[in-house]
Amino acid sequence: MARKRIRLQKKITGSTILEVIISMVIIMLTFGIAMMIYSNVTRLSLSTEKMQAQAILLETMRNLELSKDITSQSIVAGDFSVEQSVKPFNDDNNLISVSLIAYDDNHQEIAVLKKVIIRKDD
Repeated sequence: MARKRIRLQKKITGSTILEVIISMVIIMLTFGIAMMIYSNVTRLSLSTEKMQAQAILLETMRNLELSKDITSQSIVAGDFSVEQSVKPFNDDNNLISVSLIAYDDNHQEIAVLKKVIIRKDD
């Protein structure tokens, strides 16, 4: 068979550099907006974790207020480890300063709760 050259009847058009730059800018803006949305979603999930830790600390503090024997200790509650620190407040035997700190699995501080409790000696 004889070789035949294919001739195009229509002219092929290409993109100009200006069109390429405009399309790159649009893609970068879209990517930037997507990253901001992802960042907000990630931050909100962390605040949910903080709210759960704060609720655990509040419940632990309520239990401490009802307890007669309050000592420094570490507690595991849910997905968090809670460190309880007890100190006398202003050298007063009837007042106790209680500090609760919640840590996650990576031992990063998630929430802190401090309160002064009146010691009930019955």
